[in-house]
Amino acid sequence: MINDSLNRIWILSKKNILLYIKRGPVLIFGLLFPFFMTLSWAIGRAIPINHVFIGIVSMTSFFTATAISPVVLPIETREKSLERILVSPISLNEILLGIVIASTLYTLIITSIITIIFILLFSIVFNSIATIFLMFLGIGLMSILGSLLGVLVAAYPTDMTSNVMIIMNLIKFPILFVSGIFIPLHGLPPYLLFLSFISPITFLTDLLRFCVDGSNFFAYQFDIVLLTMWVVVLFIAGYMLHKITMPKRLAETGKTKKKMRMMKKNIEASKVL
Repeated sequence: MINDSLNRIWILSKKNILLYIKRGPVLIFGLLFPFFMTLSWAIGRAIPINHVFIGIVSMTSFFTATAISPVVLPIETREKSLERILVSPISLNEILLGIVIASTLYTLIITSIITIIFILLFSIVFNSIATIFLMFLGIGLMSILGSLLGVLVAAYPTDMTSNVMIIMNLIKFPILFVSGIFIPLHGLPPYLLFLSFISPITFLTDLLRFCVDGSNFFAYQFDIVLLTMWVVVLFIAGYMLHKITMPKRLAETGKTKKKMRMMKKNIEASKVL
């Protein structure tokens, strides 16, 4: 029973990776956006290479993780493939896990490649071998966390990816600017430091600072615990919301079908006239 469920989740994950890895929102918001944002932040400023490394790894892992997971359900709703999946013996939990795993794997691969290239090109030095493990643990947690955040936003019952990505961007940018990437937590005023707790990127950035140069604000154990807590909270919230909104999503699909039939009838009527 468990093996069958895992097999279905893996099949859905492979399907999501193959179908959505080349979609416009994934390429723009997952790869191009963090790259150009890092360039605009670093060029012309005397920023230590370690801080640039921390910023680009944090932004890449977060933006890439939130690129695939929000667009899968709206696209499948529009293309009517979601209906076919729901009538098969697949649970809602398996559908959501298939999206999260696909997004997480994609993020881990992209972020790991960029991280390794950056380390080799600029000779980034770590405190110890253990901190390298902690760095990839943090990237892994952020990959899951960002994927779950995208799934949570995708609970909005629409078949338009633009609607979902607008909501996603309204969430991403505020939490990005209070995360300690551009201004270290040591330099934030008390009210912004308080706001940084609502940004999960804060704890990945702080963990990376511990791994690279030991300039972390919180204890690294605290960062890992907070990232894990965010993963649990987002998973529960996403599942509960999708249980509520999935019938509305299918109802919206039904309305779209009815509108299409009415449009066809009007076109045919106009041809007769």
